[in-house]
Amino acid sequence: MLIATNPYNGEEIHRYPPLDESQLSAAIDRSITALNQWKHTDFDTRSKLLKGIAKRMRNDKAHLAQLMTIEMGKPITESYGEVEKAAWCAEHYADHGADYLQSIKLPSDATNSYVQHLPLGTILGILPWNAPFWLAFRFCAPAIMAGNTCLMKHDEHVPACAEAIAELFTQECASQGLPQGIMQNLPIHREQVEQVIRHPAVKAVSLTGSSRAGSQVASLAASLIKPAVMELGGSDPSIVLADADIDQAVEVLALS
Repeated sequence: MLIATNPYNGEEIHRYPPLDESQLSAAIDRSITALNQWKHTDFDTRSKLLKGIAKRMRNDKAHLAQLMTIEMGKPITESYGEVEKAAWCAEHYADHGADYLQSIKLPSDATNSYVQHLPLGTILGILPWNAPFWLAFRFCAPAIMAGNTCLMKHDEHVPACAEAIAELFTQECASQGLPQGIMQNLPIHREQVEQVIRHPAVKAVSLTGSSRAGSQVASLAASLIKPAVMELGGSDPSIVLADADIDQAVEVLALS
């Protein structure tokens, strides 16, 4: 079971059964079916979807923020800010994705030389607990704008956040007449991730997490000749110089 525990008092909030073998296969199949249509859409269609998602997030901000606070302990004011940041992310790629992805002509002695950005296929995102909405949209918004479909394996401590993110796409795709399966939540255990990465329909992996997890995922992806993007854990030192305002420095460092 995927069990969420309130970090404030240690009490269980809710539990979700993980997908079994057939359910996981069905989710990947839906992603493939959606991809066959989604990769042929134009940028305006993709932009409209992301803007619709951003609007839904803002309209339901109180509920989404509360989910974060209850599941992973973020102060409610920061949760409100994260919902806004995730909505901004969706809107940013909706507004600028077409420019980022436009073909680039290259000078050469050939008749026509250029770089183009085509959809890769279905992308797996493996996400941590500490910024459930922001990191999900940082992964999925550019991938979806590029014509890919996404599978999200979120941290087991934030299952309701993951479900809520997927539900935003379910509702907005239904309202716009778009295929279901563009962005799906995979409520699975870590032990099931390898099966997803090995699936031939999954063409790339994005991971935000620990160095150990990144090493394992990157090694597996490389063995299958699949691209992987990693943001891994670490400790960033802070240097306070002699002429610093110590009171302000303490406040900034404590927040950071």
